[in-house]
Amino acid sequence: MKSYLLISTLLGMNLAGAGQPTAATMPARKDTLVTNFFRRTTGWVSSDGAITIPLADGRTLWLMGDSHIDDYDPATATVNCLFQVRNAALIQPRNDWEWQHTRTLIGNGPGIKSFLKNNPNDQYFIWPGAGIQLKDTVYVYCANMKNAQSAVEGFGFAHAGNDYMAKLTVPDLKIVGYDTLPTFDEIGFGIGFIRKGHWVYVYGQKLAGLTNKLYVARFTETHPGGPWQFYTGTGWSDNSKEIQPIAAQNGMSGTFQVSQVKSTILLVSSDLSIGCDGGKSIYTATSASLTGPFTSPLRIYTIDDTLQGHYPFFYSVVAHPEFLAGLRQDNHAPDSHALLFTYCINGYGSCVPICHDNRMNPDYYRPKAFRVPLAAMGIR
Repeated sequence: MKSYLLISTLLGMNLAGAGQPTAATMPARKDTLVTNFFRRTTGWVSSDGAITIPLADGRTLWLMGDSHIDDYDPATATVNCLFQVRNAALIQPRNDWEWQHTRTLIGNGPGIKSFLKNNPNDQYFIWPGAGIQLKDTVYVYCANMKNAQSAVEGFGFAHAGNDYMAKLTVPDLKIVGYDTLPTFDEIGFGIGFIRKGHWVYVYGQKLAGLTNKLYVARFTETHPGGPWQFYTGTGWSDNSKEIQPIAAQNGMSGTFQVSQVKSTILLVSSDLSIGCDGGKSIYTATSASLTGPFTSPLRIYTIDDTLQGHYPFFYSVVAHPEFLAGLRQDNHAPDSHALLFTYCINGYGSCVPICHDNRMNPDYYRPKAFRVPLAAMGIR
C-alpha cells in the first residue's frame, strides 16, 4: 500500500541505510508456494498491499491496495499499465494456497469499483491498513486519501483528512459502515492490531526529521471507534497529545509493521526508495512487551528482484504469524518454525521502463514471499 504513511517516511529518510545492523545467522528462504499464490490470471491479478486479517472460521482476508482486476491477457502475459480499483480484497480458505479457490471482493460502483469506498467522488479513495475481527465484525483501519499533486515526483496523491475504521460483518464480509477517527496529531495508525484481554492495541508511526517513530494506542474491544487511550511512556492517557514514541529508527526505517508472534512483539521495517536502486534490506526488532522497548534492528532478508541489474521500488513488508501452524509448504510438510513475510514491488522507476504499448508484466507489481526461522529473529 503506497499509503501516506509510506510517503511521509520516504520524504525524509536517508534511504542508503543507517549504521550496520546485525544480520541474522540462520538463512531466510523464498516461499515459492505463497509467491505463486499471487500469480493470478482472473479476478484480482496484481497490486501492492497484502495485509492479512485471520478470521475466526479459519479463513484469511487479504487486503490489497491499487489493484488490477480481470485485465490479464494470456496471449501476451501482460496487464494494463493502470490499475482499475483503489483497493480490493481476497478471501482465502483455511490453509489453501490454490489461488483459484480464493474469491475477489470489489465494489459495485458507481464510479471506480473499489471494495472499501465511502465517498462517491472518485478524487477521494481509501487504502486499507491493518484490521482485526472482534466477535461478529471485522474492523479495518482505512487511510483517507485523495488525488493531488505530490511532493514526490510521480506520486499523485495526498492524505485527505481524518482516517476511518471500516466495519465488515462476519461471515459474509459485507461493509456496514465507516467510523471517522480523530486526527491523532498526524500519527498514522493502522500498522498493527494486537488483542490482549479486553483491549486492542493499535500501532502507528510518524516521521520526525530523519527518524521514523513508533507509537501505540489502545481501545476496548467493544468500542473500536473510540475513545482511545495513548501510551505516554509511563502509562495511558485519553489525550493524544501526551503520546510518546516506544521505538525509533533512523535511515533504514521505512514503513513499520507490528504483529505478535507467539509471546513476542515483532517490529518490521525496511530500506525503501522512491524509484529504483534505493534499498534492498528488510529488518526486524523484537520486544517482550506491547509497549517496548525493542531490540536493535536485525537484517533478516535482502530482496533479489532485479531487472537488468537494477532493484525495484519495494515496500509494505508484512509478517503473517497466522500461517505459522500447519502451513502446507512447497514440499507439503507443515512448518511451524519459520515466519511468513510478504513485500511488494512496484516497478523499476526510471531505471527500467516496464510499460510498453500500454501493457506491462504483472510480476513487476505483485507481492513476493519469503520465510525466516523464528530462532534467527530471537523468537522462541
